[in-house]
Amino acid sequence: MPLDIHPYLPLDTVPKQTGEYILEKIPCCYLLKHKTNGEVIKLNNTGLVIWQTCTGEWTVGEIIEALAEAYPDAAADMDKDVFRALDNLQDEGAISLSLGERKPG
Repeated sequence: MPLDIHPYLPLDTVPKQTGEYILEKIPCCYLLKHKTNGEVIKLNNTGLVIWQTCTGEWTVGEIIEALAEAYPDAAADMDKDVFRALDNLQDEGAISLSLGERKPG
């Protein structure tokens, strides 16, 4: 999937954590636990990095570029992996997405 193709997520979209989840490390992976209802999202190492970049300061395109550089062996599919992770995090209510609205740094 080329970087400029996603059904609804432009590359200048800015993901931000909603504050509803707490990160916890367990032996196999990382978990995001919802603060009130106990729902859990399991994250692998790449998912953790994606979660950590959802600060309101990075665009989707910047996240993809940074991860493709950090994981060159997986660079060809990085856009799909990031889109999938962001879709899942948004579906669970762990992040919100704003078009081109960065948090002031």
